[in-house]
Amino acid sequence: MNKIQFVDGTLREGEQTPGVFFTRQEKIEIAKALDAAGVAIIDAGMPSISEDEQQTIAAISRQGLSAAIGVTVLMKRSEIDLAKACGANEIFLICPVSNSHLERKLDINEEKLKITLSDIIHYGTQNGLGVNLVAEDASRAELPFLCHLLGFSHECGARRVFLCDTLGVMAPSRMRALVETVKCVIPKSMGIGVHCHDDLGLATANTLAGVKAGAAFPAVTVNGIGERAGNAPLQEVAMGIETLFHQACGIDLSRIFDLAKLVETCSGILIPPHAPIVGFNAFRHESGIHVDGLLKSEDTYTGVNPVDLHRKTSFVIGKHSGTHAIRGLLQGNGHRATDEQIAEILKRIKATKVSESKSDIRHMVEEIRHFHEKSLNFSAKAFWKIVEEVL
Repeated sequence: MNKIQFVDGTLREGEQTPGVFFTRQEKIEIAKALDAAGVAIIDAGMPSISEDEQQTIAAISRQGLSAAIGVTVLMKRSEIDLAKACGANEIFLICPVSNSHLERKLDINEEKLKITLSDIIHYGTQNGLGVNLVAEDASRAELPFLCHLLGFSHECGARRVFLCDTLGVMAPSRMRALVETVKCVIPKSMGIGVHCHDDLGLATANTLAGVKAGAAFPAVTVNGIGERAGNAPLQEVAMGIETLFHQACGIDLSRIFDLAKLVETCSGILIPPHAPIVGFNAFRHESGIHVDGLLKSEDTYTGVNPVDLHRKTSFVIGKHSGTHAIRGLLQGNGHRATDEQIAEILKRIKATKVSESKSDIRHMVEEIRHFHEKSLNFSAKAFWKIVEEVL
């Protein structure tokens, strides 16, 4: 398997999450954290969005990070000029490749696409930028045309291709087959990446399938934030490569949890308690059967070592607790109790738990729903006020 190099799009695709935006200082802080964690290439944004975005990307480029700084561009020379002015090292050139996108979105045929693509790639390389071809909607493209276009783009100077499951409709077996096919027909010097969306909850599985097939550049975002249902989460893909493939992924696992919390704070997209790797409950146990097994040997119910992530296993007392958890807690605090006493303690614990009011939970659910409506939206009132002022 090739050396893995992570490409993170939190600052670009992650910020495209409906309602999310980062301040300049937040973007710089996240970029530094990504760099410290070992991300090889950072997609810092899309310069054409605004002058402020250009200034922010330029500020990130001046941080002296080890990671290469890339930006996402459309197939226009003017966007190449902006990328260079921002101090970027790489460009992610969005190139639709499915019939649906070519015909209905761009109203362009395959030959005209090649002419445009050739001009833009040459222009990018002439300006000293590494060109990454982002094959948008590759999962629905005609395979012969896709393979031909990738080889053609390499001849023009593109150094890598990213196969995008733009709608999140791939199955892992299909993703693996696609990467294997592409790898066989394009030049060996052309790197392959995969960019997967999570519409069916398969972004991590599809990304890992692509990596297993030879894609050395997994595209991810921290916490999986992104358009619609989001993208492949950095933490899941990194741990998947390390745990399932037994290969170094280039990411400092000890930094993953703090990175996830940073992005949670800056984005306002809350990490679900049950989220893998970084969720509040990821290494907490209540079930008596599980606690009993863990007290005897941690490998009974631990597939990922929390120590690697600077986290720890903890036990929670509640409705599903068993006598082993109670006995362990008592002994750990210097208490002795008979079996009958432990049974009585457990009985009272369960009765107390199930008698608790759920009003706080319901209140919090409503508060979070209100937060989403307010903070991950744009007020209609504010919109029409702006319209009235301008018109």
